[in-house]
Amino acid sequence: MKVLFTLLLFLTCHFTFAQDSWQQPLQKVLSQLDTAKTFGTWQSNINALEPLAKAHPNEFLLQYYIGWAYTQSSFQAPKGQAEPLTDKAESYVKKALDMQPTNTEALTLMAYWLSARINASPTRGATLGSDSKEYSDKAIAADSTNPRAYLLKALVVYHTPALFGGGKKKAAPLVAEAGQRFAAFKPDNALAPHWGNDIYQQLAADYKD
Repeated sequence: MKVLFTLLLFLTCHFTFAQDSWQQPLQKVLSQLDTAKTFGTWQSNINALEPLAKAHPNEFLLQYYIGWAYTQSSFQAPKGQAEPLTDKAESYVKKALDMQPTNTEALTLMAYWLSARINASPTRGATLGSDSKEYSDKAIAADSTNPRAYLLKALVVYHTPALFGGGKKKAAPLVAEAGQRFAAFKPDNALAPHWGNDIYQQLAADYKD
């Protein structure tokens, strides 16, 4: 019995250590990115996060967050740097989705990455815009309480020319719905995705003019 207890204690401690080896560093990075104001801050935290993701390739959250960080930072990148960042994001975004293909956050991230590809090269909008909307629709279907899914759909419609069924007026109901979801949203824990409210606030401000 004593041997069994010792073995169980060892396995429990080993599992806890394995989790702490990436959860605590990830939480530290996320707390930095929550208040990041500069492109440099994003890059330094990506540099800290990427080795962690490579060291733990089977952890969904690490694949998700490094893909998200590269995607997010591409929107703030100096001229000419957005494209390489979306290139770096691609393998992580797609791996996260492969790992959890029905996860609302993985589907939302794919929609976001496709939007980042359009931002890096607007000529892609004609093809990737509809793909991004499709993934955001899938994300909403997977979890209708996810505010980021509504935000991405709103952004796609907002930036689609009115001639093709988009535009500011068409996006207004989706922007309002995203706002309602963000107001009600509470992350399950410190590592759960909770980004996007600042992007929503910028979008919503355009409707106050």
